[in-house]
Amino acid sequence: MQLNDKAQQCQLLREQIDNLVSTQLYLVEDVTILSQQLNTLLNEPIQQGDDVEQYAAFLQLNLDWIQVLMTKLSADKDAMAASMLQVQKGKRARQSYGQHN
Repeated sequence: MQLNDKAQQCQLLREQIDNLVSTQLYLVEDVTILSQQLNTLLNEPIQQGDDVEQYAAFLQLNLDWIQVLMTKLSADKDAMAASMLQVQKGKRARQSYGQHN
């Protein structure tokens, strides 16, 4: 696959992933499927005739995007963990209150 075609397909997948994770509730499985498709494209070897410098810039662009995505997903995970901890604390408080009254 030529670099231009690969770049367009990767851009489309990045946009789809960005759209998913920009919503408040998204399915991790959907992000995983799209990420696997992106990974497959990024792991294809360079084709004869592709400019190595352009290919390096293409890979760097994707690496930068992946780093931003990982930061967002990590923040989402931390927020979810904090929310779940609050729910657990609330349940314990209700149980404790019910036992003492």
